[in-house]
Amino acid sequence: MCLTESRFPPVATSGAVENLLNKRLNPNVPPKNEGPSITPAQVRQLAKEALESKGKLNNIAQLLELCESENEEIAYAAFTSMRHVYSRFLERGDLARNKNVVEEEKEEDVKTKVATWLRDNRTMYVQLAYRYLSHTEPAMQVAAMDSLMKVVKDMSVQSKEFKNAAFNSVVENVVVNGNMSEQLLQRIVEDLNQYDDVRYYFYKDFGKYLASLTDGVSTGAGVKSVTKRRKYSIPADKLSSVVNVGYRILSAIRDPATDDSQLGTYYYNLPPTSTPSKKKTYPPSSVKEHRKVFSDTWLSFLRQPMSADMHKRVLLSMHKRLIPYMLRPTLLIDFLVDSYDQGGAVSMLALNGLFTLVTEHNLDYPDFYTKLYALFDKNLLHVKYRSRFLRLVDLFLSSSQLPSYLIAAFIKKLTRLALNASPAAIITVVPFVFNLLKKHPACLVIIHREQEPGAAEMTDPYLPTETDPAKSRALESSLWEMQTLKTHYLHTISGLVRVFEQPIAKQHMYDMEDFLDHSYTSLFESETRKKINATAPPPAPALASHAKVVGLLDALPSTRTETPLFVI
Repeated sequence: MCLTESRFPPVATSGAVENLLNKRLNPNVPPKNEGPSITPAQVRQLAKEALESKGKLNNIAQLLELCESENEEIAYAAFTSMRHVYSRFLERGDLARNKNVVEEEKEEDVKTKVATWLRDNRTMYVQLAYRYLSHTEPAMQVAAMDSLMKVVKDMSVQSKEFKNAAFNSVVENVVVNGNMSEQLLQRIVEDLNQYDDVRYYFYKDFGKYLASLTDGVSTGAGVKSVTKRRKYSIPADKLSSVVNVGYRILSAIRDPATDDSQLGTYYYNLPPTSTPSKKKTYPPSSVKEHRKVFSDTWLSFLRQPMSADMHKRVLLSMHKRLIPYMLRPTLLIDFLVDSYDQGGAVSMLALNGLFTLVTEHNLDYPDFYTKLYALFDKNLLHVKYRSRFLRLVDLFLSSSQLPSYLIAAFIKKLTRLALNASPAAIITVVPFVFNLLKKHPACLVIIHREQEPGAAEMTDPYLPTETDPAKSRALESSLWEMQTLKTHYLHTISGLVRVFEQPIAKQHMYDMEDFLDHSYTSLFESETRKKINATAPPPAPALASHAKVVGLLDALPSTRTETPLFVI
């Protein structure tokens, strides 16, 4: 930046101001106070002199140069001093345009030239502030944001309305800042959470910016097509940075207000009007307007490419942070269905959002339970999000209005998967199935089914590969899988399965939180804490049914018990 260009040209005037205007510093000679010996106190003194004497106004050019000093302490002192100087100039009216001077006299009017020069240097200072939003020093980033918000406030006071044109430039420069520090983020969020007008216009401006990135796509909820808007063409890496910064800010903003009475704290307070009948509704004072820009911004944001981790975090908070405040929550259906198609944990979290839309916003989505059933694959009980998934399934299947064939299908699918699961997963499955049977008594018939007289061999009619739970024939089957788990090598599991030997109606439901987070480590620690009875006979080997090694055929029982294992 060439700061010498902003200094006054020589003019034919008179008085002290004439001497100042005729002063032209040599571009090749640095300012007398610039150098390694200058201190922050001397920098602040330069600012004080510029405010006290018109003959020292050239200190402003020197302060601008010091703002780019390699010494960060000096640069910070100069930058913050400049903010103070221009704040005082605005209060005194030194930057105002002289409307009483005719056009022909403006070029010769000294006061007009001084005001023009001050405004030009202020423009350079604002451009420097935009650059310093991505400064390596967090304190300088915060100082830059303070200066820019002060500019917005000053321009709002001059125009007697919130100057969104200036604030829009701040928003666009903030969201493209790939070097945003945590301190700057906190400074931005502080204003967004405190001031209703700042929050409203941030949503409005950022939403439009995002919509411009989605060329020609309507965001719904009243947002017009972006075909007539300015288009932004940015590289993929820059777009990724915009999405990351945008999400950091959006996720930190407090939940929208639910009533107009909760609004009323503004960064710029509108002056009272003398004609109430002509007064229009101030958008930042309306909950409906806040929800509109909130919805538009998030719908535009969800159309942008995002990382897998961010995708999961968005879905994880959607039912609490987004859906309750959207004008039309059902517009999220496309995003949620696309998310489900990605598989894995993303599919599970997408179903959580869909479930909220179905149960709370009357979304007609008949394939919900079919899609949920499809997630019960061979890997389900081995993934790290198993406990989270089962918590959601417990919620999805909690309604007593669900048909018994549907509940039976999920029970059979889960018990079948338990045959190849780890002990920690099985310990979760057993009480989970018990609770489902307790909630849905019509499914108790599958606990035990007698073999038909004359049948040579009893077969399981359940179709595990059927994708439609209505066609799986689960209600015709039985829980022979639980009979198998009764012989599990871990006595904790075999003992837990025996809960089905007692009438279910007389037993209490399990608290699933006691089982969902078990792991090999927790099971091992539990076993080691148990006290051993010294008088008890030694336990049988874990993986054999005899104390001595025998052949496999010799170890098989010769007859099968005819006594039913489970009792309804």
